[in-house]
Amino acid sequence: MLFSGCGELFSSQPDIDYSNTVTMLDVGQAACTLIESDGSFCFIDAGKYGGGTDIVSYLKQRNVKKIDLFLISHFHYDHTSQALDVIRNMDIGTVLIPSLSPENIPDSYFYKSLTEDARNGYYNLAYAKDGLEFTIGQGILKVIGDTFNSENINNTSTVVSFTQGDFVYLNTADCETDRESMLLELLPENVDFLTAGHHGSSDATSQRFLDRVNPAFVGISAGKDNDYGHPHKAMLKRLENIDIPYAITSEIGNIVYSIDTQTLITE
Repeated sequence: MLFSGCGELFSSQPDIDYSNTVTMLDVGQAACTLIESDGSFCFIDAGKYGGGTDIVSYLKQRNVKKIDLFLISHFHYDHTSQALDVIRNMDIGTVLIPSLSPENIPDSYFYKSLTEDARNGYYNLAYAKDGLEFTIGQGILKVIGDTFNSENINNTSTVVSFTQGDFVYLNTADCETDRESMLLELLPENVDFLTAGHHGSSDATSQRFLDRVNPAFVGISAGKDNDYGHPHKAMLKRLENIDIPYAITSEIGNIVYSIDTQTLITE
């Protein structure tokens, strides 16, 4: 659903200009975000198979040929499944991954492929560290906090902000409430566009977190009739109680947000 007040954010355009946008792709019960700034691209996570969107096909439709920065927030399948397809079909500048302790490094073909391809010079491999910055077009993507090596893999998620002029986007991936609390003082205030944590679960996007970042708009990536009950009613209630408009991918499809006009664009 669209929470009341969200309609005012929509801008319908016959010929969409994606040049300065943040797009949350409709990938079912998964996550995938594309930031486009002045012809440069940052890609965050890569959904899962069967989620409703073939990510490589979508990128080609958007005329994406090079991804300057590809962030894998953490190593859960609903954030990584189509990543190798993307890597093998696009020119990749840098892949950014969590800085994992030995016990948290996944014993997977995907992780081994990432590191081997980097050794072979196909792209640079960077590890998340607090304050690490990347220039994306006219904006800056910044890592917030060092990797938290937890038994809870959700909390190993890399948290990033993207700032372009006065616009601020925040993505906490699957971080849960306890991790949000650890990062609270590092988080930006008055965020323009927030991706709800952990697909809108009840254990993320807490009231303390919302009070700190004070988002103007929230996007939620969740699959229709998913087994987890995402987005959770309690989380939606927190948004509604403080009049924060939101949109859910399962309801409207891709969420495309203009950095320049700070409105949603209808595809």
